[in-house]
Parts: sequence; C-alpha cells; structure tokens
Amino acid sequence: MRRHLALSTVAAAALLLAACSGDAGGGEVPQVSSEFGEQPTLTFPDSDPPAELEVDVVSEGDGEEVAEGDFVVADYLGQVWGAEAAFDDSFSRGQVAGFSLDQVIQGWQQGLPGTHVGDRVLLSIPSELGYPDGNPDAGIAAGDTLVFVVDVVAAFGAEELAGQSDAVDTGALADLPVTVTGELGQPATVAVKPDSAAPEELALTTIAEGSGEVVGDSGSVIVSFAATGWDGTDGGSTWDYGAPETIALGGGSIFDELVGVPVGSRVIALMPEGTETPAIAAVIDVVGYVG
Repeated sequence: MRRHLALSTVAAAALLLAACSGDAGGGEVPQVSSEFGEQPTLTFPDSDPPAELEVDVVSEGDGEEVAEGDFVVADYLGQVWGAEAAFDDSFSRGQVAGFSLDQVIQGWQQGLPGTHVGDRVLLSIPSELGYPDGNPDAGIAAGDTLVFVVDVVAAFGAEELAGQSDAVDTGALADLPVTVTGELGQPATVAVKPDSAAPEELALTTIAEGSGEVVGDSGSVIVSFAATGWDGTDGGSTWDYGAPETIALGGGSIFDELVGVPVGSRVIALMPEGTETPAIAAVIDVVGYVG
C-alpha cells in the first residue's frame, strides 16, 4: 500500500477526484493577472460561465509538450466561477504540486495535454468535468464551474519515472545490508539481507550517480521509491501507485538528505526504528528537481 511506512508528504487532495468526460467549446473566460511564476488573480466577466471546457494559454513557454498521462509538476490556483477567494492555491503555500494526469479531474486530463512546460494555462471546467456532486470540504457545490490557473513547471512521461538507465554505478551497494531488484532506469524494489543488523541512524548512500542537475537546498525534489521494513513490512512503492512524489525540501523529511545528489541518481536510504515503525530500507530514484 502507498505510504505504508509514511516516507512522503500529502499530495494535492483536491485534484484527485475523477469525473465524467466532455468536449472543449467556446465562451468568455476570466482575465488573469501577473506573469508565469507569480501569484495570479482572476477577474470574472459578467456573463455566465462557458458550458464546455475552455483552455486558454495565457502565456507560452518553450518547454516540452505535455502528453496524456504525464506526471506534471505545477503551481496552480483553483476558484469557483464568480467566487471572491480561491479554494486551493499552491502559489500561496510556496510549494509546487505534482500529479499524474491519470489521477486528476477530467478537466485537467483533457485540458493540459498539448500545453507546454513554461505555459500559464487557464482552465474553465464545467461541473461534469470537475466535481458533479460538489466537494463540500473545498467549498464546491454541485453544478459549480471551476477555474484554474496552472503554471506548468515540469512534465515527465511514463518512461521518465525512474533514474537514468546510464547512471554510473558507484559500487556502494555491495557494502550495504540490502539487495535491489530492478535495472537502472526501471522500477525497483529493495530487500534486507538475512541477519543484517538494523540501522541505528539515518544514512543515505548513492549507488548510481546520474548526470542531471544537482538537488539544491530549497525547492522541491521529484522522487520515485520503494521501501520495506526490517521486519518485512511492505513499505509501499510509488511505482506501484503509478506516480512519483513531489517533496518540498527543508521540511525535515529524509528527502532533505538528497541535497547535492544529481538528478537521475539511485540512492539507498536506511532509517532507524521509530516509535511506531520498524527500521526501514528504501531505494529512491531522483527523477527531477525544481529549484
């Protein structure tokens, strides 16, 4: 099960409900203030919301094109049509969000493919492509049209959700109390060697070094991982879940220890026993970094 041993943070829960399908159409959309990367505000027209999905590229980037099913890293603001305040806003939190387009509302699934990394996109999403029955926790009623401003920061295809296949083997795995199944560049699992002593302190070891950007001490790191408890407890796998995690650095998680590690690397993390968890071993692939 995902996060069985609580390695990671909470994803953007408001985006994870599925809905029905629909087609794009024509209609007047709100105006968006500010530039890519800056806190947006929305000015709504006096007209009724469009009846169908509207996708407006407010400003164009020059990055890779987003494809169906990609894992997308973005800043976003979500607001009910005509409301004065946002119901969700990663800009104000100061942390980008990551999500698979296979695991978000239909308005995102249909609206973001074909856009590009670096684009600021406005999505006007009718209720049937968002939350047909509403989402009371977010202040969304049944029938509400949703408007999102999305800054597309990065996108990864299914073949990019592991480290580099040509990462350089450091030879360090042989000296560790674990074995790893899975070639570089492919999903991996980790197992504890029989009769190995549990770690008494946190230690991260790079077993294959990538050639990408070095992870800095701020921003967010995108990681895929699988974990196991020293007692055999299943620690979960992002590869099984179908999407990596986007982790804010500086929050006190084990992923802060990835500072200085190049993107594309494969790392082994050994964690001592906690008050509610056994000692843990994890194999972590550094998929990306957003500074």
